[in-house]
Amino acid sequence: MTMALTQHHSNKTSELSTWVVAGEEFVLLDTVQPPARIAMARERLLLSRLYIGLIRSLNDDYGADFVRQNDSATFRTIGIYLFLRTAMCAPVRASTVAQALKLPRATVLRRLEEMIKQGYVERIGNAYRVTDKINIPDLQQRLQQRIDMILETARELSRLRDAGGPAH
Repeated sequence: MTMALTQHHSNKTSELSTWVVAGEEFVLLDTVQPPARIAMARERLLLSRLYIGLIRSLNDDYGADFVRQNDSATFRTIGIYLFLRTAMCAPVRASTVAQALKLPRATVLRRLEEMIKQGYVERIGNAYRVTDKINIPDLQQRLQQRIDMILETARELSRLRDAGGPAH
């Protein structure tokens, strides 16, 4: 670990263990202050780090080939929505996906076809659902890392709020 990481005080231990997994660039230093011209910069910085950390962890889960072939936030968003609907035992039509995500139906259909070719999605009549291919090794550990990212971000946002409002 770098000197900057090892100099954190003890209440940063949980953040270190949570974010070092994602990479050193994700560990925030208290001494770094975002530009004052950006409203609620520290809060937005924390949320941006969370979004990127979650996306990166999904990329890690499904491998370089998946990411390389489907370098699209739209692709991931459709996949997440399909997972949600499958977990709710409610396969979903392409038009419903398009409406829910405010995407063109043609785009949704293209992305669904890509997911079918890769084995992540199957078509049941006119509806779609994710397949068992989403059940990856070490799933419990990977989910716990995401939960830790979310909890740490929530703690930091709460600390900023309790300190008297937006930090710049």
